[in-house]
Amino acid sequence: MTFLTQQSKPVLLDDIADHFFISRSTLERDLNVLKMDYGLKLTATTEGVKFNSSESDVRRVIGQLLQSYWGQEIKQNQQTGKMTRTFKVPQSLKRYVNKQTLNQMQKVLNKFVKILKVDVNEYQYESLLIHTTIAIQRIKNGEFITQTTTQNFDTMAISPSTNKLVKMLIVAFKCEIPDEEVAYLNMHVAAIEDGYIDLDRSGLVERTIVDWLRSVLTDYDNQLLRNLTRHLRPALVRIKNGISITNPYCDQVKTYFPVAFDQALALAIEKQYHLQLTEDEIAYLALHFESFIERRKVLKPDVELAIVCSTGYGTAELLKQRVMDKLPDVQIVGTLSVNELMTSTVTADIIISTIPLKMSGTRVIQVSPFLNDQELNLLEKLSQDIRQEKYTRNAFVKLLSPNGIITNSKATEKKMAIIQLTDRLEKYGYVDNQMQNSALAREQVASTIIDKFAIPHGDIDHVLQPTIGIMTSKKGIKWDHENVHVVFFVALNRTVETQMDDIYSYFYNLIQDGQRMTALIKAQNAQEIIDTLAQQ
Repeated sequence: MTFLTQQSKPVLLDDIADHFFISRSTLERDLNVLKMDYGLKLTATTEGVKFNSSESDVRRVIGQLLQSYWGQEIKQNQQTGKMTRTFKVPQSLKRYVNKQTLNQMQKVLNKFVKILKVDVNEYQYESLLIHTTIAIQRIKNGEFITQTTTQNFDTMAISPSTNKLVKMLIVAFKCEIPDEEVAYLNMHVAAIEDGYIDLDRSGLVERTIVDWLRSVLTDYDNQLLRNLTRHLRPALVRIKNGISITNPYCDQVKTYFPVAFDQALALAIEKQYHLQLTEDEIAYLALHFESFIERRKVLKPDVELAIVCSTGYGTAELLKQRVMDKLPDVQIVGTLSVNELMTSTVTADIIISTIPLKMSGTRVIQVSPFLNDQELNLLEKLSQDIRQEKYTRNAFVKLLSPNGIITNSKATEKKMAIIQLTDRLEKYGYVDNQMQNSALAREQVASTIIDKFAIPHGDIDHVLQPTIGIMTSKKGIKWDHENVHVVFFVALNRTVETQMDDIYSYFYNLIQDGQRMTALIKAQNAQEIIDTLAQQ
């Protein structure tokens, strides 16, 4: 490819084949690979073929080649303990990436990433290093990005970070950087800044991505949602700006994790976002799916099923095998005859039975002895619903702590209740000292009563660690026009944004469960409150 980029005139295919000592058929096959994998644009005439691309296309192709074939090595200085990394540039690409320029660029970028307000991951750093190094090398050679080739990104506002980088480059390399080149560099900086998600600190997350993932995934946990969102946002920004990354393990992912790769492919990102992900990007997404699959292998299956059969153990075992084959995530806790059912206590999320069976508190599905496809689909849907219920309950219960719970409070009216709860939450580091005033001010705007239960809350900026505080009162607390017995103080922030739907889903189901709410009021201590909320 580098040979073609250096030719100013068309070159005959036979001459290229002779130059590399390969056959014409091998050359044509390799050119097809370059077209498919690297987007190589060639113009064929009677005089031969010519690399027919803009300067930005040249840089993109060289960048892909470099990322695919350069070697990285990390060493620790034995005396200082300082870690350094070096990159080995292939001989064929040294015309584009000078070793001295590369080393100097690393020094500049190491300083630059420290002044950015976002974390820079490994492939973002590599991409920035590659493209800034190529840009400086090309600028020094008098090969510039032109106005025509920047039409896709020169309308972007120049980031202050880009301006800082440009100043650093001018000082380090003693060269002028034209406006078009600044726009080109800005595209790569923006791909880092615009694609940034800090879930651990500020919780900035693209809500639409999370909602979309929830709608298209049939099975997931919060960690998968988090990881996919963390990867997809910058990936979409990269693709939109024409920045490609190389996944050195793409072929291995496709070979060893075909199910995970198919799940990543099935997301249909092109249909949703009108952007085409490369196989390299899809392979990165597949790793998150594979991690989810592996997690599910080591965790106890979260849907338990029992089988009741009246026609003997042979049929029961057949039913069991059918379920195991079609629903591997479901744990079968037992197979019982009718006589065993009459004398045993069965604890399971679902019971499938070949006879009519009614049981309180347990979902029962009557099936044929051979479990047809319609019955399997119903069973799969029900197991997914139960799994989702458990996820929502777990998301809620994880936010509870005995330190944030007050049972049988002596508070008689809402202001007193809010003061007691916020004092408790502040004492244990869940909210700051401004939350109390914020929550009281919120009560002046509108009542926080929902169906005879109160859910006071304040501004999320005052939440230090997300939690749900709880107060119960047997006598009742006067809250506007109602007398409430349970108060939930909702102290959530953006660090749990990917779980918000699960938390509120369980919450609203909870306050409609009269039996469980009565149990909360009767609870003698904080642990009884948590146990009541955690039970199925």
